Amino acid sequence: MKKLLSPKFIIPALIILAILIVVVTLLAPTDRVLGEATRMVYVHGAVIRVVLGTFLLSGLLGLIYLFSRRPALVKWSQIVQETSLLMWIPYLVSSTVATLQTWGGIAWFEPRWVVTLQISVIAPVAYVVALLAKKPIVTAALNVLVAIAVLLLTRNAGLVLHPIDPIGTSGDVGIIGAYVMLLGLCALFAVQVARGLNFWHQRRAA
Repeated sequence: MKKLLSPKFIIPALIILAILIVVVTLLAPTDRVLGEATRMVYVHGAVIRVVLGTFLLSGLLGLIYLFSRRPALVKWSQIVQETSLLMWIPYLVSSTVATLQTWGGIAWFEPRWVVTLQISVIAPVAYVVALLAKKPIVTAALNVLVAIAVLLLTRNAGLVLHPIDPIGTSGDVGIIGAYVMLLGLCALFAVQVARGLNFWHQRRAA
């Protein structure tokens, strides 16, 4: 168990998880209508749920810090925020590919795509401001604001082309099972990313 928790295991773990994500994606059943495009929809859906969760967790940790002033909370709030930003990159890639495959192009007016672009600006800008400020209270407050923005933007986004939970409503046990597996693997990947960032920050502070 100690070996699994060792910083030396982080990169191998990320590689193993990445391979498992690819394998599950390739072996997962496809939809009758979408065909092979279903595979990228799996990844797209799993990654965005994990990223939204990490954004909200970062904000929650920041909020608790504002009331408790415990340094460990703002530290982990920032690490989780950095994890969100790093995981946002594969989300953007998978989202773009899935959009091109299923819609035949990028519909810039589509509410969900607009939200993606908005978060792509808001989150990095807030992160840079926090770095420049170099004050824990500012970092925590900005992470809370980013979480609120992400929550409100996603909740209020309308649906034009984007279906409502296409995998969950498919009724296909194989499709749902494959998606749940990918969701778990992506979550574990995010955990390892956060562990790696924590180790990197510790080395910088030493």
